[in-house]
This record gives sequence, structure tokens and C-alpha cells, in this order.
Amino acid sequence: MAVALGLALATGCGESAPTPPLVPSWTEAFDATDAGWLMNVSAPPGGALLTVGGRLDQGGLHQRQARDWAPVPLTESVPLLNWSHGFAEDDRWVVGNAGTVLHGDGVRWRRVEVPTDQDLWGIWGAAPDALWVVGGRGRQAGDATLLHYDGREWTVVAVPPLRRERVDAFYKVWGSARDDVWVVGQKGAVLHWDGAAWTEHFVGLGDDLICVWGTGRDRVVVVGGRSNGVVARWNGQTWDSRELAPLPGLNGVWMRAPEVAHVVGIEGTLAVLDVDTLTVQSEPATTRLTFHGVFGDASGQLTAVGGNLGALADDYRGLAWTRPLGPHE
Repeated sequence: MAVALGLALATGCGESAPTPPLVPSWTEAFDATDAGWLMNVSAPPGGALLTVGGRLDQGGLHQRQARDWAPVPLTESVPLLNWSHGFAEDDRWVVGNAGTVLHGDGVRWRRVEVPTDQDLWGIWGAAPDALWVVGGRGRQAGDATLLHYDGREWTVVAVPPLRRERVDAFYKVWGSARDDVWVVGQKGAVLHWDGAAWTEHFVGLGDDLICVWGTGRDRVVVVGGRSNGVVARWNGQTWDSRELAPLPGLNGVWMRAPEVAHVVGIEGTLAVLDVDTLTVQSEPATTRLTFHGVFGDASGQLTAVGGNLGALADDYRGLAWTRPLGPHE
């Protein structure tokens, strides 16, 4: 299935951005209809692309080898899987609902015990002995969760007192180094780890912030919004933020170049963000399904995944699209 993406204009605050060159067409990466919800796609350096997701009661993995995708066998039943991070093909991590943490050694996946049963939404690490996991069910005080792995054991890290009220879940974590780690979550929450302590930041947004990515200490992008999309940018010293209405809420962001971010979200949103101006170019929705994660691999392919997330019926349809990355993306 080919989906032509001649980009139409959608910008925040009524501003116009220069019309960009047409990007390559999106095509179906694989038939994910029966794969369950696909929450995230990623690959370690030189490794194969992996999608994580499944059903609420049964998590699942799919991996690309050459051009073919196939389910990955799991040795035990796990709930929905939400995010992944890897250092190499034989050192990959996945987190999911109900305190689920999986480790893949290149041969098999095994469940690792961690000191929480909270839903876990994000994972990132600067090195195998410096992993951070975030989560929380988001229902009551104390749900917001920070976990750290030092290469030997997992520990719960106390959430610092926050001036922002009712932050009961953290959704994603990303960093550029051991002493430069960012966490985003409910009610516009943003935390920064400097290697010694967590500090609360205020980015000018009160919406839930769902994902964070960057290219270094002075270039970080945060996206979110449950109805309309919002975005914030860190330049190493200050935050700039913008509401992107009428662009729908955003769930995922990925960057290779400091000036460009790829964002995805609800109602089939696929868009390119100009990081300097915080303006977006996006195509009118060609699917009503939700994109939740986006990632560019070493081969130069951009892959976006999602599904009919939030469907009330026992119906878990997946979504996986791909296109080549442009030279300046």
C-alpha cells in the first residue's frame, strides 16, 4: 500500500513556513493488521529494527531481518510492551505494563525483575550501566516512577518534590550523556538529570508531554498534547514552546539532524518539524489510526508505527509505514 505524502502546510500560531520540497512516499513497512498495537520502533547501532507492542494482556515483538518482518518468540507471556532501547544486537531492553522489563541477549528474551509494578512507558541509557526507565499509571499520587540500572541491579529513584501538581506519570526519557538526561510526563512535567540530581524545568506548557528526543546538550525537542499538538525546544539555556493547533496531539519524535524533527501522532499525523522556527509541515490525514512512535535507522529508512490505540472493543490493529529519509533530514 503506497501513501503519497506531498506535504500540505499546517503551522502553529497562524504563521506560514516556506513550502518544503516533496518528501518520498510512505509505503507499508509490513502488514501489521494482526500484530496488535505497535507502540515503538527502534534499532541499536548496526542492529535490526524492532517493534514492540501487542495487546493489553499479551505483549509482542516484531523484528526486521533484511527486508522481511517476523514475530519474535517470547519464552513467557507478558502484557503490552511500550518502548525499547538497545546498545547492540545482544544487549537490548524493552519495557511495558505492570512493571515489565525484558532483556534480549541476541538469542532469547527474558523477563527481568524490577522493584515496581507500575506501567513503564520509556527507557533510555547512555551505557549498559547507566539505564533510566520511567512510568506510572497516572491515577494517583505516588504513581510517577523513576528506575535506574547500574549494570548490576535496578533501583527505584525518589521523584524530587515538584512545584507542578498532580504529576502521576512520566512518559519518556532521553539523554545525550550520563549527566544530561531528560524526562517528560503529565501536566507539562519536564525533569533534567545533571549526573547528581534531578531538577524540574518549566517549558511554558501544561499539556501532557509524551516524547522527547534530541541531538545533543543544546538541541532537545519535546512533543505532546492530548487533543492538539504541542512542542517545546531546549537550546542549552532556555525553552521555547508552541501550541500547534489544528495539528492533532503528538506521541512521538525522532531526530537525526539538529534542524529537523520527525513527529507523529493521533489521527494519522505524520509531520516534519522545523526545529528553529517550531513550525510543521504535515499531510492531511490518510488514516484515522494513531501513530505512536517514529525512528530512522542506519539504512536511511524512516519508520512510523501505531494502530487503533484506545479502541474499546477487543480489537488490536497495528500500523507500520516507512519511507526513505531525505539528505537533510
